Amino acid sequence: MNLSHKYFPVNDAQKAWGIYATCIGHSLTAPYAEFPSSIHPDEYFFTWDKGRILNEWQFILVEKGRGIAEFRQSRHSVNEGSLILIAPGCWHRYRPLKSTGWTTLWIGFDGDLAGRLVKGAGLSLDGGVLDVSYMHHFHKLLSETVSDVIDNGKDNPYSIAAKVPLLIATIIEELNINTKAPSHTELVNKAQSFIVEHATGIIDYEHLAETLGIPYRTFRHIFAKETGTSPHQYQLDIRLARAKNLLRSTDMPIADIAEALGFNSTWYFAHFFQKRCRTSAAAYRKKYGSTGGRKARAY
Repeated sequence: MNLSHKYFPVNDAQKAWGIYATCIGHSLTAPYAEFPSSIHPDEYFFTWDKGRILNEWQFILVEKGRGIAEFRQSRHSVNEGSLILIAPGCWHRYRPLKSTGWTTLWIGFDGDLAGRLVKGAGLSLDGGVLDVSYMHHFHKLLSETVSDVIDNGKDNPYSIAAKVPLLIATIIEELNINTKAPSHTELVNKAQSFIVEHATGIIDYEHLAETLGIPYRTFRHIFAKETGTSPHQYQLDIRLARAKNLLRSTDMPIADIAEALGFNSTWYFAHFFQKRCRTSAAAYRKKYGSTGGRKARAY
């Protein structure tokens, strides 16, 4: 095991501050290597059979490899990007898979403020595992904090402890970004993209609303509010724009245009076009067409 770590003595002034760091480090456990290392202080050492209970919080980030983590009431698979959360007073044990080993970064901390921050973040007070594989800012901050102490010898206890609220804040912000409900504009943009792609077919708008995660009536309301028209009329607008383009730029028969754009009949298309454009499709082509004998392009 390649292990670098530092354990901090804690005085009353640090405790009174409300948050303090207890330990920090990084380790590389090679495949089939002994785990855990026996060089930790007695209060941190544990065996798999007995597990352990700590009187502090710990964040243990698995950078590479795989493993398992167990708590009194839960068992978790641990993968690259997993954060093992150790809570004070909670029995736990963890280890890498022998076939993969793992690389970890960790920081231990405690204090009245620390407990309130963890609780306020909605993290488990009984320990657990959180997927932070997508939390790049969290990875960077923890890596830099560990590096400052282990590689650069910076061990000011207050500065190190001050990084803990930043780490917790980063988790909260990243979780909010990934769980935030999409805005009405985002939902309508998704709906518009789907309608454009399927404009010539039959669209089940109730199913579309369901895939967007909102009731159909709500979907119709926000779509009309954002675009000024209903979803079905928006689809017809797309068909009309495509019909005009085909009439202007090709010599494609009107019956074929009607069929290609998903109209039930040539008569229905002609009626629709006349009503919307106040002129017939044939008259529109005669006035605006410039095909010059060009054949219709695929549409």
